[in-house]
Amino acid sequence: MLESRRLRHFLTVFEMGSIGQAAEKLLLTQPALSKSIRQIEDELGVRLFDRTTMGVVPTVYGNALAMHAKMIEQELRRAEAQIASLKGKSEGHVSVGIGASVATNLMPAVAVMLQRLHPQIELTVTEGLVDELLPALRRGEIDVAVGGWPRVSDASFTTEVLLRGSIEIVGREGHPLADRPVTITEVLSQPWALPPATQRWRQTLDELFFAQGLSPPKASTTSSSASYLIALIRRSDCLSFLPQELIGSDAGIKVIQVEGLPRFEAEINMTYKERALANPANMEVIQILRAVAGDSGAANTPATIEAA
Repeated sequence: MLESRRLRHFLTVFEMGSIGQAAEKLLLTQPALSKSIRQIEDELGVRLFDRTTMGVVPTVYGNALAMHAKMIEQELRRAEAQIASLKGKSEGHVSVGIGASVATNLMPAVAVMLQRLHPQIELTVTEGLVDELLPALRRGEIDVAVGGWPRVSDASFTTEVLLRGSIEIVGREGHPLADRPVTITEVLSQPWALPPATQRWRQTLDELFFAQGLSPPKASTTSSSASYLIALIRRSDCLSFLPQELIGSDAGIKVIQVEGLPRFEAEINMTYKERALANPANMEVIQILRAVAGDSGAANTPATIEAA
């Protein structure tokens, strides 16, 4: 049986790629840490790291152990949080993966409320795309995922609709097409800055134009960074297609009113595994997410919960 202490030693070396740096972080000597790693290798009968002049590199066995060790570490944190809750206080660590649509408004408000109500809970927020965050949720590397992606077809997940809003064609303040109704032909003649073709917002925009029997806009600039797209829009005549929740009340960004093109309604979803609810710290964060979403006024109907 592998000891949790040695697993922590292994994970620190794995993450830092250096025995020396890991030893410094763990407050151990290098010989003591090297001995701990060798003991794991002896117990498993495999080599976990290749030693190089630049540090250590995990072998295929090291990568496999790291995947499971991270899940074990996450479960230990959940156990510690539940015990702390039973002792009368909510504490622990919660990791939330977010899409760009909630990075500037919803999630900062959640962090502020969490700090006020439960300062003992440590929050880690990671921004990414759905293709990155849902696998991380499945592996146990994050506890909750929140973003403007479609509901997930996976029975192991539960999806809760936090907000309903819209995705808009937008341009800078003072753009030649701003502040007046424009035609589809006019917007197609403009330069566009868009997410990658694999991203849901981009696919939605394409679908809107296909439904009109038209070819969708061609991007002169493509980026997976919503903050970059917004910065570019402010400084150019590029148009983009972004969630209302993301642009908020930004005075430098204007919604372009396109005649004959329907608005696209979008959902902000929260996805988690059912077992996440057993962790009191996770539950506190989930409850605050619900409360902040409900107070935002952006939801047209009450949030609903369903199996993903």
